[in-house]
Amino acid sequence: MREILELCVKMDRLADDLYQTLARDCREPELAALFARLAKDEAEHTGWWKGLLAAWDRGLLPELVNDTAGLVERLSGLYAEFQTIEFDTLGTLSVEQMLALAARVEFFMIDPVFSELIELTEPAHAGKRHAAYQVHVQRLVTEISGRYPEDSLAGLLATSLTRAWSDTMRLSAYATHDPLTGLYNRRALQTHLPQWAAWSARYGHPLTVLLVDIDFFKDVNDRFGHATGDRALREIATAMDEGVRASDLVIRYGGDEFAVIAPETGLAEYGELCTRVLDAVRAVTLDTDGDETLRFTVSIGGAVTHDAAGSPPQRLESLLAAADQSLYSAKQTGRDRAGTPIALSAS
Repeated sequence: MREILELCVKMDRLADDLYQTLARDCREPELAALFARLAKDEAEHTGWWKGLLAAWDRGLLPELVNDTAGLVERLSGLYAEFQTIEFDTLGTLSVEQMLALAARVEFFMIDPVFSELIELTEPAHAGKRHAAYQVHVQRLVTEISGRYPEDSLAGLLATSLTRAWSDTMRLSAYATHDPLTGLYNRRALQTHLPQWAAWSARYGHPLTVLLVDIDFFKDVNDRFGHATGDRALREIATAMDEGVRASDLVIRYGGDEFAVIAPETGLAEYGELCTRVLDAVRAVTLDTDGDETLRFTVSIGGAVTHDAAGSPPQRLESLLAAADQSLYSAKQTGRDRAGTPIALSAS
Protein backbone atom coordinates (compact mmCIF):
# COMPACT_ATOMS: atom_id res chain seq x y z
CA MET A 1 0.00 0.00 0.00
CA ARG A 2 2.85 2.35 0.79
CA GLU A 3 4.36 1.92 -2.68
CA ILE A 4 0.98 2.70 -4.24
CA LEU A 5 0.55 5.92 -2.26
CA GLU A 6 4.16 6.93 -2.98
CA LEU A 7 3.50 6.60 -6.72
CA CYS A 8 0.38 8.76 -6.39
CA VAL A 9 2.45 11.43 -4.63
CA LYS A 10 5.12 11.28 -7.34
CA MET A 11 2.61 11.64 -10.17
CA ASP A 12 0.83 14.64 -8.70
CA ARG A 13 4.16 16.21 -7.78
CA LEU A 14 5.34 15.77 -11.37
CA ALA A 15 2.11 17.38 -12.62
CA ASP A 16 2.69 20.27 -10.21
CA ASP A 17 6.24 20.77 -11.55
CA LEU A 18 4.98 20.64 -15.12
CA TYR A 19 2.33 23.30 -14.60
CA GLN A 20 4.77 25.51 -12.72
CA THR A 21 7.17 25.28 -15.66
CA LEU A 22 4.40 26.08 -18.15
CA ALA A 23 3.31 29.05 -16.02
CA ARG A 24 6.88 30.36 -16.03
CA ASP A 25 7.51 29.82 -19.76
CA CYS A 26 4.13 30.82 -21.20
CA ARG A 27 4.19 34.28 -22.76
CA GLU A 28 0.44 34.89 -22.43
CA PRO A 29 -0.32 36.28 -18.94
CA GLU A 30 -3.86 34.86 -18.76
CA LEU A 31 -2.78 31.38 -19.81
CA ALA A 32 0.23 31.55 -17.49
CA ALA A 33 -2.20 32.35 -14.67
CA LEU A 34 -4.26 29.27 -15.58
CA PHE A 35 -1.19 27.05 -15.45
CA ALA A 36 -0.26 28.55 -12.09
CA ARG A 37 -3.77 27.77 -10.82
CA LEU A 38 -3.50 24.19 -12.10
CA ALA A 39 -0.13 23.87 -10.35
CA LYS A 40 -1.74 25.01 -7.10
CA ASP A 41 -4.47 22.39 -7.56
CA GLU A 42 -1.87 19.68 -8.10
CA ALA A 43 -0.04 20.75 -4.95
CA GLU A 44 -3.30 20.26 -3.05
CA HIS A 45 -3.77 16.84 -4.65
CA THR A 46 -0.23 15.92 -3.63
CA GLY A 47 -1.19 16.91 -0.10
CA TRP A 48 -4.08 14.43 -0.15
CA TRP A 49 -1.82 11.53 -1.01
CA LYS A 50 0.92 12.63 1.41
CA GLY A 51 -1.67 12.78 4.18
CA LEU A 52 -2.79 9.26 3.37
CA LEU A 53 0.82 8.10 3.25
CA ALA A 54 1.40 9.56 6.70
CA ALA A 55 -1.78 7.86 7.94
CA TRP A 56 -0.52 4.56 6.56
CA ASP A 57 2.81 4.98 8.34
CA ARG A 58 0.95 5.62 11.63
CA GLY A 59 -1.12 2.47 11.18
CA LEU A 60 -4.35 4.36 10.56
CA LEU A 61 -5.16 2.81 7.18
CA PRO A 62 -5.81 -0.82 6.32
CA GLU A 63 -4.32 -2.68 3.38
CA LEU A 64 -7.25 -1.83 1.13
CA VAL A 65 -5.96 -3.15 -2.19
CA ASN A 66 -6.29 -6.84 -2.97
CA ASP A 67 -4.05 -6.93 -6.06
CA THR A 68 -1.21 -4.74 -4.80
CA ALA A 69 1.35 -5.99 -7.34
CA GLY A 70 -1.02 -5.43 -10.26
CA LEU A 71 -1.88 -1.91 -9.16
CA VAL A 72 1.77 -1.01 -8.60
CA GLU A 73 2.56 -2.23 -12.12
CA ARG A 74 -0.28 -0.16 -13.58
CA LEU A 75 0.70 2.99 -11.71
CA SER A 76 4.37 2.50 -12.54
CA GLY A 77 3.45 2.31 -16.22
CA LEU A 78 1.52 5.56 -16.02
CA TYR A 79 4.37 7.23 -14.15
CA ALA A 80 6.94 6.01 -16.70
CA GLU A 81 4.85 7.44 -19.54
CA PHE A 82 4.46 10.68 -17.62
CA GLN A 83 8.25 10.93 -17.27
CA THR A 84 8.71 11.00 -21.05
CA ILE A 85 7.63 14.65 -21.07
CA GLU A 86 10.66 16.81 -21.87
CA PHE A 87 10.58 19.72 -19.44
CA ASP A 88 13.53 21.45 -21.08
CA THR A 89 11.57 22.03 -24.29
CA LEU A 90 8.38 23.43 -22.76
CA GLY A 91 9.41 27.02 -23.42
CA THR A 92 9.55 26.32 -27.17
CA LEU A 93 5.96 25.08 -27.37
CA SER A 94 3.15 27.07 -28.96
CA VAL A 95 0.05 27.91 -26.94
CA GLU A 96 -1.87 25.14 -28.63
CA GLN A 97 0.90 22.64 -27.89
CA MET A 98 0.98 23.72 -24.25
CA LEU A 99 -2.76 23.19 -23.90
CA ALA A 100 -2.55 19.86 -25.70
CA LEU A 101 0.19 18.77 -23.29
CA ALA A 102 -1.92 19.85 -20.31
CA ALA A 103 -4.85 17.81 -21.69
CA ARG A 104 -2.53 14.82 -22.06
CA VAL A 105 -1.45 15.17 -18.44
CA GLU A 106 -5.03 15.22 -17.25
CA PHE A 107 -5.81 12.10 -19.27
CA PHE A 108 -3.12 10.39 -17.19
CA MET A 109 -4.56 11.72 -13.95
CA ILE A 110 -8.20 10.77 -14.58
CA ASP A 111 -7.30 7.11 -14.90
CA PRO A 112 -9.96 5.17 -12.92
CA VAL A 113 -7.29 3.83 -10.58
CA PHE A 114 -7.05 7.20 -8.80
CA SER A 115 -10.80 7.42 -8.34
CA GLU A 116 -10.86 3.89 -6.95
CA LEU A 117 -8.06 4.68 -4.50
CA ILE A 118 -9.83 7.79 -3.23
CA GLU A 119 -13.01 5.76 -2.74
CA LEU A 120 -11.10 3.09 -0.82
CA THR A 121 -8.81 5.19 1.34
CA GLU A 122 -11.03 8.17 2.11
CA PRO A 123 -14.66 7.18 1.59
CA ALA A 124 -15.93 9.93 3.89
CA HIS A 125 -14.11 12.59 1.82
CA ALA A 126 -14.42 10.99 -1.61
CA GLY A 127 -17.24 13.25 -2.78
CA LYS A 128 -15.29 16.38 -1.87
CA ARG A 129 -12.14 15.05 -3.54
CA HIS A 130 -13.97 14.18 -6.74
CA ALA A 131 -15.70 17.56 -6.83
CA ALA A 132 -12.38 19.36 -6.39
CA TYR A 133 -10.82 17.41 -9.23
CA GLN A 134 -13.80 18.07 -11.47
CA VAL A 135 -13.29 21.81 -10.94
CA HIS A 136 -9.60 21.31 -11.75
CA VAL A 137 -10.34 19.55 -15.04
CA GLN A 138 -13.02 22.08 -15.95
CA ARG A 139 -10.54 24.97 -15.65
CA LEU A 140 -8.52 23.45 -18.48
CA VAL A 141 -11.54 22.44 -20.55
CA THR A 142 -13.02 25.94 -20.32
CA GLU A 143 -9.74 27.51 -21.47
CA ILE A 144 -9.43 25.18 -24.46
CA SER A 145 -13.09 25.54 -25.42
CA GLY A 146 -12.86 29.31 -25.30
CA ARG A 147 -9.87 29.42 -27.64
CA TYR A 148 -10.69 26.83 -30.29
CA PRO A 149 -13.82 25.73 -32.15
CA GLU A 150 -15.43 22.49 -31.09
CA ASP A 151 -14.54 20.75 -34.35
CA SER A 152 -10.82 21.58 -34.06
CA LEU A 153 -8.28 19.11 -32.69
CA ALA A 154 -7.95 21.12 -29.49
CA GLY A 155 -11.73 21.29 -29.16
CA LEU A 156 -11.92 17.53 -29.61
CA LEU A 157 -9.35 17.10 -26.83
CA ALA A 158 -11.45 19.21 -24.48
CA THR A 159 -14.60 17.25 -25.29
CA SER A 160 -12.79 13.92 -24.89
CA LEU A 161 -11.33 14.97 -21.56
CA THR A 162 -14.75 15.96 -20.23
CA ARG A 163 -16.30 12.72 -21.41
CA ALA A 164 -13.48 10.59 -20.00
CA TRP A 165 -13.83 12.22 -16.58
CA SER A 166 -17.61 11.77 -16.64
CA ASP A 167 -17.28 8.11 -17.63
CA THR A 168 -14.74 7.48 -14.87
CA MET A 169 -17.07 8.91 -12.23
CA ARG A 170 -20.08 7.04 -13.59
CA LEU A 171 -18.28 3.70 -13.59
CA SER A 172 -16.98 4.30 -10.08
CA ALA A 173 -20.47 5.14 -8.84
CA TYR A 174 -22.02 2.08 -10.48
CA ALA A 175 -19.46 -0.20 -8.86
CA THR A 176 -19.55 1.10 -5.29
CA HIS A 177 -22.69 3.20 -4.71
CA ASP A 178 -26.39 2.60 -4.27
CA PRO A 179 -28.23 4.53 -7.02
CA LEU A 180 -31.20 5.48 -4.83
CA THR A 181 -29.51 6.88 -1.73
CA GLY A 182 -26.02 7.67 -3.01
CA LEU A 183 -24.53 5.70 -0.12
CA TYR A 184 -21.94 2.98 -0.55
CA ASN A 185 -23.52 -0.34 -1.53
CA ARG A 186 -23.25 -3.92 -0.31
CA ARG A 187 -20.34 -4.59 -2.66
CA ALA A 188 -18.43 -1.75 -0.99
CA LEU A 189 -19.20 -3.29 2.40
CA GLN A 190 -17.75 -6.61 1.25
CA THR A 191 -14.59 -4.76 0.17
CA HIS A 192 -14.14 -2.39 3.11
CA LEU A 193 -15.17 -4.46 6.11
CA PRO A 194 -12.62 -7.30 5.73
CA GLN A 195 -9.88 -4.71 5.20
CA TRP A 196 -10.85 -2.72 8.28
CA ALA A 197 -11.10 -5.95 10.29
CA ALA A 198 -7.56 -6.84 9.18
CA TRP A 199 -6.39 -3.34 10.16
CA SER A 200 -8.06 -3.67 13.57
CA ALA A 201 -6.34 -7.00 14.23
CA ARG A 202 -2.96 -5.91 12.89
CA TYR A 203 -2.67 -2.77 15.03
CA GLY A 204 -4.95 -3.59 17.95
CA HIS A 205 -7.41 -0.77 17.25
CA PRO A 206 -11.14 -1.10 18.03
CA LEU A 207 -13.71 -1.49 15.27
CA THR A 208 -17.49 -1.37 15.45
CA VAL A 209 -20.00 -2.55 12.85
CA LEU A 210 -23.64 -1.50 13.07
CA LEU A 211 -26.69 -2.91 11.32
CA VAL A 212 -29.53 -0.38 11.25
CA ASP A 213 -33.12 -1.32 10.35
CA ILE A 214 -35.92 1.23 9.79
CA ASP A 215 -38.80 0.39 12.10
CA PHE A 216 -42.07 -0.67 10.41
CA PHE A 217 -40.89 0.55 7.03
CA LYS A 218 -43.16 -1.89 5.21
CA ASP A 219 -46.13 0.11 6.52
CA VAL A 220 -44.81 3.21 4.73
CA ASN A 221 -44.68 1.42 1.39
CA ASP A 222 -48.07 -0.23 1.93
CA ARG A 223 -49.88 2.97 2.94
CA PHE A 224 -48.19 5.62 0.82
CA GLY A 225 -46.57 3.75 -2.06
CA HIS A 226 -43.03 2.96 -3.04
CA ALA A 227 -42.33 6.48 -4.36
CA THR A 228 -42.84 7.84 -0.85
CA GLY A 229 -40.83 4.94 0.53
CA ASP A 230 -37.95 5.83 -1.79
CA ARG A 231 -38.09 9.47 -0.64
CA ALA A 232 -37.97 8.28 2.95
CA LEU A 233 -34.95 6.08 2.26
CA ARG A 234 -33.10 8.99 0.69
CA GLU A 235 -33.88 11.33 3.62
CA ILE A 236 -32.92 8.75 6.23
CA ALA A 237 -29.72 7.86 4.37
CA THR A 238 -28.71 11.52 4.25
CA ALA A 239 -29.50 12.03 7.93
CA MET A 240 -27.43 9.02 8.94
CA ASP A 241 -24.52 10.00 6.74
CA GLU A 242 -24.48 13.51 8.20
CA GLY A 243 -25.01 12.27 11.74
CA VAL A 244 -21.98 10.02 12.07
CA ARG A 245 -18.33 11.04 12.12
CA ALA A 246 -16.44 11.76 8.92
CA SER A 247 -14.36 8.62 9.50
CA ASP A 248 -17.44 6.37 9.67
CA LEU A 249 -18.72 4.66 6.53
CA VAL A 250 -22.50 4.43 6.03
CA ILE A 251 -23.70 1.75 3.63
CA ARG A 252 -27.08 0.73 2.24
CA TYR A 253 -27.03 -2.93 3.15
CA GLY A 254 -30.26 -3.77 1.36
CA GLY A 255 -33.93 -2.80 1.35
CA ASP A 256 -34.60 -0.74 4.49
CA GLU A 257 -31.40 -1.85 6.22
CA PHE A 258 -28.13 0.06 6.53
CA ALA A 259 -24.69 -0.71 7.90
CA VAL A 260 -22.07 1.51 9.51
CA ILE A 261 -18.35 0.72 9.70
CA ALA A 262 -16.83 2.74 12.53
CA PRO A 263 -13.03 2.53 12.96
CA GLU A 264 -11.54 3.56 16.32
CA THR A 265 -14.88 2.83 18.01
CA GLY A 266 -14.96 0.37 20.89
CA LEU A 267 -17.42 -0.56 23.60
CA ALA A 268 -16.92 2.78 25.37
CA GLU A 269 -17.87 4.76 22.25
CA TYR A 270 -20.62 2.43 21.03
CA GLY A 271 -23.44 4.17 22.89
CA GLU A 272 -22.51 7.63 21.57
CA LEU A 273 -22.33 6.34 17.99
CA CYS A 274 -25.75 4.72 18.27
CA THR A 275 -27.25 7.85 19.84
CA ARG A 276 -25.99 9.89 16.88
CA VAL A 277 -27.76 7.54 14.47
CA LEU A 278 -30.97 7.33 16.50
CA ASP A 279 -31.23 11.11 16.92
CA ALA A 280 -30.42 11.79 13.27
CA VAL A 281 -33.25 9.54 12.08
CA ARG A 282 -35.74 10.80 14.69
CA ALA A 283 -35.22 14.31 13.30
CA VAL A 284 -36.32 13.29 9.79
CA THR A 285 -39.79 14.42 8.72
CA LEU A 286 -41.49 13.67 5.43
CA ASP A 287 -44.70 15.23 4.13
CA THR A 288 -46.95 12.92 2.14
CA ASP A 289 -49.35 13.79 -0.66
CA GLY A 290 -52.18 13.45 1.83
CA ASP A 291 -50.76 16.21 4.06
CA GLU A 292 -49.63 13.68 6.64
CA THR A 293 -46.17 14.12 8.16
CA LEU A 294 -44.17 10.95 8.63
CA ARG A 295 -41.51 10.45 11.28
CA PHE A 296 -39.16 7.54 11.61
CA THR A 297 -37.18 5.49 14.07
CA VAL A 298 -34.59 2.75 13.67
CA SER A 299 -33.38 -0.28 15.56
CA ILE A 300 -29.63 -0.82 15.79
CA GLY A 301 -27.44 -3.82 16.41
CA GLY A 302 -23.70 -3.74 16.88
CA ALA A 303 -20.61 -5.92 16.87
CA VAL A 304 -17.37 -4.68 18.42
CA THR A 305 -13.90 -6.14 18.06
CA HIS A 306 -10.78 -4.96 19.87
CA ASP A 307 -8.08 -7.61 20.07
CA ALA A 308 -4.39 -7.31 20.81
CA ALA A 309 -2.17 -6.22 17.94
CA GLY A 310 -1.20 -9.15 15.77
CA SER A 311 -4.39 -11.12 16.43
CA PRO A 312 -6.15 -12.94 13.57
CA PRO A 313 -8.80 -10.69 12.01
CA GLN A 314 -12.50 -11.22 12.53
CA ARG A 315 -14.32 -12.64 9.51
CA LEU A 316 -16.91 -10.48 7.74
CA GLU A 317 -19.57 -13.14 8.33
CA SER A 318 -18.85 -13.21 12.07
CA LEU A 319 -19.09 -9.45 12.44
CA LEU A 320 -22.35 -9.23 10.52
CA ALA A 321 -23.88 -12.21 12.33
CA ALA A 322 -23.06 -10.67 15.71
CA ALA A 323 -24.47 -7.28 14.68
CA ASP A 324 -27.61 -9.01 13.40
CA GLN A 325 -28.04 -10.83 16.71
CA SER A 326 -27.77 -7.52 18.56
CA LEU A 327 -30.26 -5.97 16.12
CA TYR A 328 -32.75 -8.77 16.81
CA SER A 329 -32.48 -7.97 20.52
CA ALA A 330 -33.23 -4.28 19.87
CA LYS A 331 -36.35 -5.18 17.91
CA GLN A 332 -37.56 -7.66 20.51
CA THR A 333 -37.26 -5.11 23.33
CA GLY A 334 -39.30 -2.35 21.69
CA ARG A 335 -37.41 -0.92 18.67
CA ASP A 336 -36.23 2.72 18.41
CA ARG A 337 -33.14 1.73 20.33
CA ALA A 338 -29.73 0.08 20.11
CA GLY A 339 -29.19 -3.49 21.16
CA THR A 340 -26.42 -4.45 23.53
CA PRO A 341 -23.21 -4.67 21.49
CA ILE A 342 -21.71 -8.12 21.01
CA ALA A 343 -17.97 -8.14 21.61
CA LEU A 344 -15.99 -10.51 19.43
CA SER A 345 -12.60 -11.82 20.49
CA ALA A 346 -9.94 -13.63 18.53
CA SER A 347 -9.55 -15.98 21.48
